[in-house]
Amino acid sequence: MMKKRFLLSFLICYFFALNCSLLYLLSSPTHAQEPQPLWPTNGLQINNTLGNSPQQNPKISGRIIVWEDARSGYLNLYAQKLDEEGKPLWGKDGVAVAPSAGNQNFHELIEDDQGGVIIVWQDFRNEDSDIYAQRISSQGDILWEPKGVPICKEAAGQFAPAITTDGAGGAIIAWHDYRSSTGEDIYAQRITKEGKTVWRENGVLICDAPGTQWYPKIASDHVGGAIIVWTDGREGASNNNIFGQRIDYSGKILWEKNGIAICSASQNQENPALLSDVEGVIVVWEDNRNGNPDLYAQKINYKGEKIWVSEGVAVTTASFSQKSPSLAEDGEGGVVIVWTDEQTEITQIYGQRITKEGIPAWGENGRALAKSSFKQENPLIIKTEGKEWIVIWNDYRRGFPTLFAQKINLSGVSLWDEAVPLSQGKGNQEKACAAFSASLAIIAWQDLSSGNFDIYAQGLSLSGKILWKEKGNVVCEAIGFVAHQKANLISAPQAEVILAFEDARSGYTNIYAQKVDGAGTLLWGKDGIAVAKVKAHQLNPQLVSDGKGGAFIIWEDQRYQGFTRIYAQRMGTNGKRLWEKGSIPLTKINANQSMPKAIPDQAGGTLVVWVDERDSLGLKDLYAQRISPTGELLWGKNGLAICTENGDQSDFSITSDDQGGLIITWTDYRSGERNPDIYAQKVSREGKLLWKEGGTLVCGAPDVQRSPQIISDGQGGAIIAWTDKGGGSYDIYAQHLNAQGQAQWLADGIPVCQHARTQQNPIFGNRQIIIWEDYRLGNWDIFANALSLQGKLLWGEEGVAIASLPQTQYALQATAWKNGGAIVAWEDYRSGKHYEVYLQKINGEGTTSWAQNGYLVKTLNGARNPKLLAQPSNNSLVVVWEDYTGGGKAIYGQRFGLE
Repeated sequence: MMKKRFLLSFLICYFFALNCSLLYLLSSPTHAQEPQPLWPTNGLQINNTLGNSPQQNPKISGRIIVWEDARSGYLNLYAQKLDEEGKPLWGKDGVAVAPSAGNQNFHELIEDDQGGVIIVWQDFRNEDSDIYAQRISSQGDILWEPKGVPICKEAAGQFAPAITTDGAGGAIIAWHDYRSSTGEDIYAQRITKEGKTVWRENGVLICDAPGTQWYPKIASDHVGGAIIVWTDGREGASNNNIFGQRIDYSGKILWEKNGIAICSASQNQENPALLSDVEGVIVVWEDNRNGNPDLYAQKINYKGEKIWVSEGVAVTTASFSQKSPSLAEDGEGGVVIVWTDEQTEITQIYGQRITKEGIPAWGENGRALAKSSFKQENPLIIKTEGKEWIVIWNDYRRGFPTLFAQKINLSGVSLWDEAVPLSQGKGNQEKACAAFSASLAIIAWQDLSSGNFDIYAQGLSLSGKILWKEKGNVVCEAIGFVAHQKANLISAPQAEVILAFEDARSGYTNIYAQKVDGAGTLLWGKDGIAVAKVKAHQLNPQLVSDGKGGAFIIWEDQRYQGFTRIYAQRMGTNGKRLWEKGSIPLTKINANQSMPKAIPDQAGGTLVVWVDERDSLGLKDLYAQRISPTGELLWGKNGLAICTENGDQSDFSITSDDQGGLIITWTDYRSGERNPDIYAQKVSREGKLLWKEGGTLVCGAPDVQRSPQIISDGQGGAIIAWTDKGGGSYDIYAQHLNAQGQAQWLADGIPVCQHARTQQNPIFGNRQIIIWEDYRLGNWDIFANALSLQGKLLWGEEGVAIASLPQTQYALQATAWKNGGAIVAWEDYRSGKHYEVYLQKINGEGTTSWAQNGYLVKTLNGARNPKLLAQPSNNSLVVVWEDYTGGGKAIYGQRFGLE
């Protein structure tokens, strides 16, 4: 009897548990088998070749130069010391200041009292920006913690550090801080020469007035404390003023709470610069009280009292803009100021001296320091021996920014016969910094002569003689991580894939190619193949299969100085360049050509369309070319004009007409900049325009229509989708054109989605499925719908959510899949830490197949810019992306097996 009762109880419990399990299974979502990675778990490294990594933004103190350096993948700070002949003393490539896995930038430095330097910077090792510091000895030894000393690691961000001496071998540092989450405030900290912070942890509050206080500048008060000034928005964002505060050696605030107003005139006062002497500080700022940026100055004593005119002395109130002031002491209690001045037709460098008494000494609006018929900008000034100064600026007399210098005296008179060029290099010379040391001016800059920025320096004598190499001495051109980006890919036989991408290994961004087999083997060498290696930038590679295991590759090319042209090359199945003359230009017109797109011509060649600016007014038109398998240009030596109407034609998309020709759609501005419309044209394989001259109007509704995308309808016509503001907010519209270019749906198209807020940037998954970016829920999500060939919405007016969750999902890619389905990829910031790539498959009924909100493509440290390639014949999908593992930008990929 007991056994029967036990058996009955067991059966009841068993069936109850089974019923619960069935209910759970029935209530749980079911998904098709997720994609199966076939290459390494975190992706296959397709290219991460080392090369001429960028070095940029040098700063100098004495003969020590510090810069941002990308050799490790992240922008970390490096330092170098030069001797009087410009030779490096701290190794060939300098010393790392505080290596870490995060970008470091916005650095400043001062001399310590032992011939070394103290450096402060923004640091992103903890994702938000923190403030760190380091001290380096005169011998290049790291004196504080190897990875730097944290000055502030408070939540949210800390930015724009400024530094001055504490008079005891340490430093006082100020920054603007977002810890309050209501606006930027000003904080400060003191660090001793031993690397110990001595004020309150994470800094002493200098100002937390309402509104924004930011970009502080700092100077010593010569008794161990500091004066801090900043741009202050407590009166409103359109009425910024200049405020200041003094803090003593112990961290005590000496002036009134939240600072004193240095200038509170009407309109904006911003971007202060300052210097100090034993009597007080002189502050110079950009001032809009007269309706355009002028320069004003004020001197404040150490009690916080204004010495000059209440709202400042006018340095210059000339017409148009005066900006970017640089200051130096005049040796008599006043200041010498130089700036960029737009009062003449061509921007020039002007200067002014304000005496100790606050009197402008060089005329009402200053004087031009080096008159020229060429643009000048970005001056800086350093004091030399006695009462003389050297001024350095960017000068455009060679057609690009180069550095020139001139010496002036106390009267603003030029002392050299002519301005002195600091380098004969052939690349941009920018972001100059300068110091005076032992009768020698040292100027450092970032130099574009080798494609990427490197750091150069020049020595200049007091007589204006160049002391080092003609082009300047190389301070750093280190080899390291470089950018590999903007990959595109196509299929080749036997499940192989061909990619082309931008690659900066040479310093210039050149186009490289690689072939990968189904197992993930790199077939064209571990570093890929240069498609056309030149000492010029190449951008935006496009690929078309040649039908024989190779590819046509088309790109923008800047080898012809002054113009960007479209070039092409054919790569054979083994990676050999097949056009013996090298790459070919699609025109030889002296005008910019950009944004090429290409498709097969179904005869072994390719069709290419681009934006062309040969118009006499520089307007953007659309041109095309057909290229034979041997590289012959079949539509004339300078291409076929598709549309040259008034206004710009740009932002285009192309598809095949299924007969060896193409159909193109574009955004057209012939009706005005504020009313772009959508047009289309059909071109036969022979280069004949088949629709209306100037294009067929697809949508001419009021307001903005833009970003059209196109797909063949399989019957000689096309379906076009675009972003449309005709209804007041941005929506998605579409139109079907038949083979004769006649609209098959309502005039101006039918709405695909008119939900609240913005929908934009549609793409096609196949001939029915349209996917777009959607802001209906207050952040960017991904939605889709399907249209029948008769223009009927198949998935309801709301569409179907592909990914809908907080943070951002955008940058869509899509490809057709079996049985009327599609696969979508996008960039996704749901982690809140970095962008990642997600995938989703959707069938013809609007049902998603994989996990809700998408399947994560696994990477080590995030990914962006995905590209998709479906290979349904072998049930696989290839995804490539820009991978940020290690801080660099590499090309990675993954092959997925799909059920």
